[in-house]
Amino acid sequence: MVVQYSVRCAAPHGKPEPNHFGDVMSQRETSCMLPDVFKNPVQRIMLMANGNLQRVLSAYYNLPVSVEVVHSAPEAPRAPADAKLPVRYTRHINLVCNRTVVCSAQSSVELLTRKAADLVIVDGVGIGQLFRYMNVLPTFRLLEAHLSDCDSSFSRLYELRSDDVACVICERFPDGMLEPDYCRLPPGARAEAALA
Repeated sequence: MVVQYSVRCAAPHGKPEPNHFGDVMSQRETSCMLPDVFKNPVQRIMLMANGNLQRVLSAYYNLPVSVEVVHSAPEAPRAPADAKLPVRYTRHINLVCNRTVVCSAQSSVELLTRKAADLVIVDGVGIGQLFRYMNVLPTFRLLEAHLSDCDSSFSRLYELRSDDVACVICERFPDGMLEPDYCRLPPGARAEAALA
C-alpha cells in the first residue's frame, strides 16, 4: 500500500508553520496527522522523524544505534573543487543496533552552493553531518509512506532542504523492527526464533 502524503503543520492561528527540524520554532501547538492506515504509534513517530531517526531508534530500543555507510560518492566519477553546481551525491547507509539493521536509507543529495560543495569536497565533511555542521535547520516534507501488504515492513520517502543542500531520502524498515526486543537477539537467533 502506498500513501502519498504532504505534512501540513498548523499553528493555533490556522496558518501553516514552517516544516523545520523539530518544533523549536513552532507555536504552542503542532498537529501533523498521518492517515488512519498507520495504526502503530511508534511507526507514526518513525515516519515523521525529521532528521533525528537515529536518536529515536536508540531511545526506542534503549541501545546504541550507529550509522554504517555502505556507499557515499559523487554521481560524477570525481568531484573537483571547482565542480559545476549543483554537485550531486548518492548515499546508502544502514542504521545498525546490536549488529542488526533497523533501517536502510538511500539518498540523493544535491549541494546547491559553493559553501556546501567546498565543505564536502575540500574539507571532507560527511554528507550526513552537513546540516549540523552548517548549523542549518532544513525543512522536512514527507512525500510518501508505504506499508507492506505481506509483512510488517514499511518505508518512507521524504525531503530535507535548505538553501545550501537538498536531500531526497528513501528509508526502509524491515519486518519485525517495531518489536521492542528486535535488536536484543543476534540476527541468526532471530531467524531461528521465527521458525520455532
